[in-house]
Amino acid sequence: MSKSNKTNNWVKKHSKDPFVKKSQNDKYRSRAAYKLKSINEKFDILKDVRCVVDLGCAPGSWLQVLQEYKNIREIIGIDVLDLDLIPGVHIYKQDIRDYESLDKIFIELNIVVDLVLSDIAPNITGISDIDQSNFSEIAVTIKDFCKSRLKVGGTMVMKYFLGSSFDETLNSLDNNFNKINVFKPTSSKKKSNEVYLICIDFKA
Repeated sequence: MSKSNKTNNWVKKHSKDPFVKKSQNDKYRSRAAYKLKSINEKFDILKDVRCVVDLGCAPGSWLQVLQEYKNIREIIGIDVLDLDLIPGVHIYKQDIRDYESLDKIFIELNIVVDLVLSDIAPNITGISDIDQSNFSEIAVTIKDFCKSRLKVGGTMVMKYFLGSSFDETLNSLDNNFNKINVFKPTSSKKKSNEVYLICIDFKA
């Protein structure tokens, strides 16, 4: 099958996806909004939260969901990609691996982070070892961010793909959180290896 035919087939399937249609009707920027909603329905991660950081926030659908919760006073989105502004949300075009620049941002904001979210996925090559290595690298970066900015007792939610590095990543996160749940939202595609790690009660 040619590349153009594969692209056309993907576009057709994507347009028929019920969560894509729902996100368009609900005016969310992507179907990913329902993944965060599903996670919150299961684990109640947004209750009593005042400050949330969304790492890799483009195109911004998770930021839109966060805006719906009046208890959340500070919403920070960080991504290397450009995205349209969202009223009331701090958006920074920044690489999350640039720790020095991130430190400047959070020193200026002078806030305590209750919840860290990440829906980041690396570019998938289809080569399992490479993809798992890339996911593992992202997980380390997110964990380092939590060590720097997440309050003790806070929560972190991170996307991961099941594979050879999964258990190692779980064991690593277990050193910093008292409880870790593995969850696949109903809005995740059934054939995808995508899961979310709900990491609760940060130990620092």
